[in-house]
Amino acid sequence: MADREEGVGPGNRWGDRRIVQSLRRITIEIVVGFVGVYAAFALSAYKERVDAIDKRHQIKRALIREIIPLVDVSRRNAGSYREFRLRLDSAIAAGGKPTPRPFVEPLAMNMDVWEGTKQAGGLNLIDVPTFVRLSEFYNSWSRMSAYYSQLRDLSVNVILPNAGNADAFYDPKTGRLRSAFQMVYRHDLDVLDNISTDAVKSGNDVIAILARDTT
Repeated sequence: MADREEGVGPGNRWGDRRIVQSLRRITIEIVVGFVGVYAAFALSAYKERVDAIDKRHQIKRALIREIIPLVDVSRRNAGSYREFRLRLDSAIAAGGKPTPRPFVEPLAMNMDVWEGTKQAGGLNLIDVPTFVRLSEFYNSWSRMSAYYSQLRDLSVNVILPNAGNADAFYDPKTGRLRSAFQMVYRHDLDVLDNISTDAVKSGNDVIAILARDTT
């Protein structure tokens, strides 16, 4: 009869310990590998998040720099268009037939940053409420450009070529401004004044929003 039961000898116990140690080593290697992969993923995600925040701040700073001169132009124009129209109306009411003031100055307008932001997927870079406010501000400038272009075309094609010829602007019978100038010239001056006034406030509001969390 064997002195020891099968499977419980010193050799088997040593073999069992080796198996346990191997399993522990494998487990540790798996855990370390998992932790390493997770850490690398977390680091990559953190870097992407930091880069996105930095990119967003760069875009906001660039937008602020682009908007400031637009607001300055709007501030200079706010009130001036209406003043030109009131002077014209006052002179006509006094019996005069002044030549309407021509507007031939170029409308300086730079929207490259905004256009680039939209093309790059603006909603992925800027929160929706801010994006909407920006859209409203730049859309007002697009409207301003359209009305000013209409006024400039009228100035170049009609006012300047007929300067000194009162009949080109006034009805000889009534002495009143011709209907074309009533509907276009006076109307455009009032619209441009309103847009300019609104653009000052909306532009300052947008600048404040962009600067709120921008470093």
